[in-house]
Amino acid sequence: MTETKIRIKGPVDLITTIPLLLGFHPEHSLVVVGLNEGDFQCTFRVDLPGSAEHIEHLRDLTGQLCRNECDACVLIAYGEREVGEAALARAAHRFDAAGIKPLNRFRVADGRWFSPDCEDTCCPAEGKPVPQTSPASCEVAVAGGHALPDRSAVAAQLDPAEPGRRAAVTAAVEAALLAEAELDWAEQRGRDLRTVDRWMASSELPDTADIAALGLALGDLDIRDHAIDRINSGDFEGNRTDLWIWLARHLEEELVAPAATVAGFAAYRFGNGVLALEALELALRARPNYRLAQMLMAALQAGIPPGTLAGIGSGKASEALDG
Repeated sequence: MTETKIRIKGPVDLITTIPLLLGFHPEHSLVVVGLNEGDFQCTFRVDLPGSAEHIEHLRDLTGQLCRNECDACVLIAYGEREVGEAALARAAHRFDAAGIKPLNRFRVADGRWFSPDCEDTCCPAEGKPVPQTSPASCEVAVAGGHALPDRSAVAAQLDPAEPGRRAAVTAAVEAALLAEAELDWAEQRGRDLRTVDRWMASSELPDTADIAALGLALGDLDIRDHAIDRINSGDFEGNRTDLWIWLARHLEEELVAPAATVAGFAAYRFGNGVLALEALELALRARPNYRLAQMLMAALQAGIPPGTLAGIGSGKASEALDG
């Protein structure tokens, strides 16, 4: 999502915007919106425990909000009343103890929103309907935010391409390896850099031969870091996350980790932490010791702000293209 100042003017603005910020409609979840001097700072989501009796298992997000320099927050529980309100109470206590003021608490269930802290007639006990849109959600949608039906729909974006297409890419990889054997190092490096730049600048997705070429190119750490440097430039719509996901879906296990890691990085920098998590998990399933995926996963789980990742990717590899 492109950077935009989110203007939240009330509960409806907030509740209709949360799914766009997360990338899916949450269920059985606690969502925390962190604020700094009244300005929107970050959003985090965790699963609710199975019942209120197990509320001690609710994940603590205090560290994440502290790392994002939040001084206040708003809490929203999605799900049935007992466990939802128990989660709101426990999380509010934790944040308050850490000096992060819980400004409001809400619960959302069955298309309605409730305000446990408000006893005025503006917040009836039966709740209020959640509208489809609001001024704030429209602003976020224009900036590139969208919400899939649920978390599984996010993960499905990384499902492997159909077997025939993957087999064709595997054959193209073998052919590319034979062709590369006849090139010297400098020529191959220049070709790989140009391939990355060409597809980053394109609005289309590569075909079989170019998927193979890009997949092999990202196996070179300098080329991978060049791709990350180009993502960090912010010059490309959506950081071309669609391109890197497309690659990851078509590559076999021995090549998928770099592509999935770059996909995860692009999604992370774009503010889509859920998609980033899915991509990084794919990378680590293929190569558990892939260092960049490990580092990004740790940063994501710790709640490190996406903007702090701008230093990743030296850009030095691009010098070879000019030379």
